[in-house]
Amino acid sequence: MKDFDVLFFDFFKIKSNPDVVLTKTQFYNYTVQIATFSDRLASLYPAQKEIAAKNKEEWLSESYEDYLLYKASQKK
Repeated sequence: MKDFDVLFFDFFKIKSNPDVVLTKTQFYNYTVQIATFSDRLASLYPAQKEIAAKNKEEWLSESYEDYLLYKASQKK
C-alpha cells in the first residue's frame, strides 16, 4: 500500500504542476502501474474485487491526449 500511495500522490503532484508535462511514456507508466496496483488490491481484499476492477479499467482508459488538454488548460 505504501508504494501505491507514493506512486499515486506523485502522479497527482506532477499532474497538478502546470510547469511539468509528462511524456507519453511517463504518463502511461504511471497509469498502468496504478492499474496494476488495483489488481493487487483485488487479490488482497476479495470483497473489493469489483471496485478494484472498475478502478483498473478507469486507469487503463486514461488518455494522454486528454492529459495534454488538461495541462494546456492549466496555463490559461
